[in-house]
Amino acid sequence: MSNVIIQIYGIRTVEDARMVIAAGCHHIGVSYGKIKRTPGQLTCEKAKEIFEGVQPEAVRVGLTTAEDIDEITENLQVVLPDVLHLSGNIEGISPEQVQQLRDRFPGLKIMQAIPVLQGVPLSEQKVLEYVRNYEDTTDFFLIDTKAVSATDIGATGLTHDRSIDRAIVESTKVPCIVAGGLDDKNVAEAILATHPYGVDSYSWTNFDHPEDGKGCKDPEKIRAFVEAVHSV
Repeated sequence: MSNVIIQIYGIRTVEDARMVIAAGCHHIGVSYGKIKRTPGQLTCEKAKEIFEGVQPEAVRVGLTTAEDIDEITENLQVVLPDVLHLSGNIEGISPEQVQQLRDRFPGLKIMQAIPVLQGVPLSEQKVLEYVRNYEDTTDFFLIDTKAVSATDIGATGLTHDRSIDRAIVESTKVPCIVAGGLDDKNVAEAILATHPYGVDSYSWTNFDHPEDGKGCKDPEKIRAFVEAVHSV
């Protein structure tokens, strides 16, 4: 059985969170904030309710695309997840500012998203430079696909060149979680290609047509994803 950590994003209800953890996932991800920036983003109060309502073994990951550390601080004072996932423009928050957040919240872990552009060779991307710059202030790297036209990192449902993930994993001691278009059909191949600490799924473990106000995670897709990870 694979010992790769499984992280699932897009949690919008306590029921979804409990279901995902019961299925064998380790990290639950919630996007939240007072200022609405992304689809599916929850209020700080709703995120706090979910995090307080899950099994104790869950690692609670809170995603923000904000770039103002005072705004991030204000949100953290309400929610305080186990891990803060910084997923906005990576150049919008310097490593020094990330360290300020760490100093303000001792014990808080940081997950820094690393943007991999689809269809662009490694030599033409800044990913390894980002890894060097941020590894001293980061507990996890989340390697995700970035649409060329977007500022935020991830939630595209698109894959990217896994050899870039492998190059990142091999270049750092920071645990790396691989993301970007992963589902039950390609996650085993991604694990074999990259040897990551963990894998992440958002888009391809959702219901095809989630009802507004209801949970959006599909139990069948979650189960298939977990089985595929354990098959490696």
